[in-house]
This record gives sequence, structure tokens and C-alpha cells, in this order.
Amino acid sequence: MNHFKNKRYWILMPPFFIIAVFFLLFLPSEYSDYALIPVIVYFITFTIWNYSAKTKNENSEGNDLS
Repeated sequence: MNHFKNKRYWILMPPFFIIAVFFLLFLPSEYSDYALIPVIVYFITFTIWNYSAKTKNENSEGNDLS
């Protein structure tokens, strides 16, 4: 369960969860499928953020000129 230790997970999850719940509660029943959009956007954002942090970390380690 490494993702529970990830700070990015806990930064992104609460706002996206709240948005999804509000969509479920306040959208009419024929549009309730749109509550999945924040979940999809969350996973895309989380994956891109983790990937960019990983590549940034790898690039900074590879640029040692000492």
C-alpha cells in the first residue's frame, strides 16, 4: 500500500472525492454518470504528477558533474 504514503495522493484525493459526491447528489439522475469524470481526472492528474516527479528525480540524479 505504497500509495497511502504518497503525499500527492492525499493532496488530490479529498477535493476530487468531494466533487464526485456533489455530482452524485446534485445532478439529475440522467446525468449521474458524469460523477465519474472527477474520478478519471483524478487518476490522470495523479499519474502525470507521479511520472513528472519521478523523471525529475531521475534527471537530477543523472546530472551530477562531480
